[in-house]
Amino acid sequence: MSVGSKIKYAAQNARGKAKAAAGGATGNRRLRAEGRRDQGAAHVKHAADKAMDTAKNVGHEAKGKIRQVAGAVTDHKGQEAKGKAEQVSARGKEHLNK
Repeated sequence: MSVGSKIKYAAQNARGKAKAAAGGATGNRRLRAEGRRDQGAAHVKHAADKAMDTAKNVGHEAKGKIRQVAGAVTDHKGQEAKGKAEQVSARGKEHLNK
């Protein structure tokens, strides 16, 4: 997920909190509900982006494992090392995704 996406979702969440607080302070149920809806939408979009990133990282890690095994079977050290590097990269990205 890009930094821009994270900022966008945080801004939407903040707007939702502000609306909900304003609605609560003024007794405006519609505004309060709208704020809560905006917060929920921001959380759902953020979770969906995280899930997509997780799926990509799992795929990249699997690709790296396949490359590593193929390199080991064919005794191609460069291919094996590249596969290991892809796996480490995917794990690192997944760690940052949390």
